[in-house]
Amino acid sequence: MRELLLVFAGGGLGSVARFLVGKVFMTWQPGFPFATLTVNFLSCLIFGAVMVLGVEKLNIQYTLKLLLITGFCGGFSTYSAFTFETVELFKSGENGLAISNIIVNFALSVSGLYLGVFLIKALG
Repeated sequence: MRELLLVFAGGGLGSVARFLVGKVFMTWQPGFPFATLTVNFLSCLIFGAVMVLGVEKLNIQYTLKLLLITGFCGGFSTYSAFTFETVELFKSGENGLAISNIIVNFALSVSGLYLGVFLIKALG
């Protein structure tokens, strides 16, 4: 039960953080889903950093990994919004933007994970 509560709490915090990032980008959305791209990148960056901290540096507890990775990163990142926004771009005839969204989301997500790992290793 404790594990479920940790995932629930982390997911709630991640979802609220996702909502707030969306609010920031709401006033500036030039046809490309930058809010979703941003949260997906940051989520992968956090994931990479927590994994290195948890496994190699601090040996954090499994329950903290549940809170931060499964909960927070799971609630913060948004594959469903990414998919919906990509389909909407295709439906509106913005094929170039849709394909760019797919490529950039993948590239930045992978880069974010590696950057998180690199930063923690470089700092410590």
